[in-house]
Amino acid sequence: MKETLNFRISRNADNLHEESFGIPYKLKTLYLNIDLPDECRYMAFVILKDEMGAIRLQKLLGYGEQKLAVGALGEHTSIGGVTGAINPGTWTLGIGIFTEYMSQRLGDKEFILQVVITEEECEITEPIGSWMWLSKRGFQIDSEKYNWEQVYQSGARWYKGDFHTHTRLSDGKETVVNAMKKAEDMEMDFYVPTEHNLIHTGWCNTKLCIIPGVEITTDKGHFNLFGITDMPEKLMDIVMYNGKPQMEQYVDEVIKEANRKGWIISLNHPFLTIWKWLYGKTDIKDFQCVEIINDPTYQDATPSNEKAIVFLDALWQDGHKICGVGGSDSHNLIEERYEGADLPSIVGDPGTYVFCETLTPKAVLESVRKCHVCVTRFCRIYPDITVDGVSYLPGDEFPVKQNHTKEFETEKQMKTVNFVYEAKICDLEEKPQVFIVKNGQKFSTKVLENEDGEFFIKEQVLLENEEWNWIRLDVRKQDGTFLGYVNPVYYGKKQSRFKTVEEIWQHMGDK
Repeated sequence: MKETLNFRISRNADNLHEESFGIPYKLKTLYLNIDLPDECRYMAFVILKDEMGAIRLQKLLGYGEQKLAVGALGEHTSIGGVTGAINPGTWTLGIGIFTEYMSQRLGDKEFILQVVITEEECEITEPIGSWMWLSKRGFQIDSEKYNWEQVYQSGARWYKGDFHTHTRLSDGKETVVNAMKKAEDMEMDFYVPTEHNLIHTGWCNTKLCIIPGVEITTDKGHFNLFGITDMPEKLMDIVMYNGKPQMEQYVDEVIKEANRKGWIISLNHPFLTIWKWLYGKTDIKDFQCVEIINDPTYQDATPSNEKAIVFLDALWQDGHKICGVGGSDSHNLIEERYEGADLPSIVGDPGTYVFCETLTPKAVLESVRKCHVCVTRFCRIYPDITVDGVSYLPGDEFPVKQNHTKEFETEKQMKTVNFVYEAKICDLEEKPQVFIVKNGQKFSTKVLENEDGEFFIKEQVLLENEEWNWIRLDVRKQDGTFLGYVNPVYYGKKQSRFKTVEEIWQHMGDK
């Protein structure tokens, strides 16, 4: 069989244009040969549905060869596909418009995208890989193929990963295989693929702990979902209605579904120029993380990342317990640099370190929920926080003991608590600046160096036993460049004044 379908790419085209075609008899493999003008890269993606209406392939038409396939075996199925029988009947091919790139690059131009559907065999340059984790029917993680409790490494320690990554499934330039090589070079332990409105259906062989994720991408902001178990129910509606009023309703429904199913929601690059978060009515309780450091090599990254740190501090100050995470958001090849950048944009920069008793997908997600997290560039930070000889991790709440002995001369002294904040900062040649941030106020600490060339601090911090206190660590180069963020420890309770993101913005003086 052989059939040709044409799709028009323009500002006036539907967000999702579908055409039907017939398969007259059972095939071993179905091939899609796509003639994609260079000007259309990143502006269109494929949604292929079988005779039962099940999605069998989804992929952004970005880099790589535009020869795609689905078949019974993984080696005959392209990245983003679901293996299974190619049965006779009426199938549907949809070409979705990636409205974000459309508005940025297309202008008033118009193109015809041609797809030849055939059974004629051709080489599949980027198949799913050997590890297929979806069920045969529907975009659901198969518990027999993906083990959330699989142990990748043993031992209680800080494990390094990246919570915002891209491959050729969406608009990244690297294959999955090369992405894993880069991740291993960066000494990473876990990796979360977060493609634009697309979900990986499997993975290559790797020693890294891979945690399924997705980046929900809209014209009013992006957010990541970590630990997804299936395709969000309204994801295709977001694709179809992106840029239209009803899209906000579908975003709300995805957020509710994520919280219902126990997925972690992270607001991505909330202040990054044209990708900033514009859903001001978002309930703060609906998300668990804020991406405070996003691709620090990007041209506009520094001011937006600094503002994200201030935003997260404002959330903590208002009594919310939201975890700060990092994401390389790397789209580039290993040595590729943005204009004016000193370093390439690469997976693992920044590194997000999560403390786990053992490295499993479930353990990483649970530790993120507990905020046992540090975010760093060029260094490793090992915090050691003790209260009355008891150790605590970032994100922990420590109890405050009331002491009413007569040794205190004033009521204020009677309502104080001492705790010790120690931290070791490794892999740096230049002595950093280290600050204790206490209830939003920054205090410089003395940085020492041990005989192994490691920098460290030991600071005894006096806190008034008030309703709400929180303390985090901030590490900088001598010129103020970001090196590390250690999420806060805290004690007490506070009734939050602000419910929505918009209210926090206004409190920060941001409209």
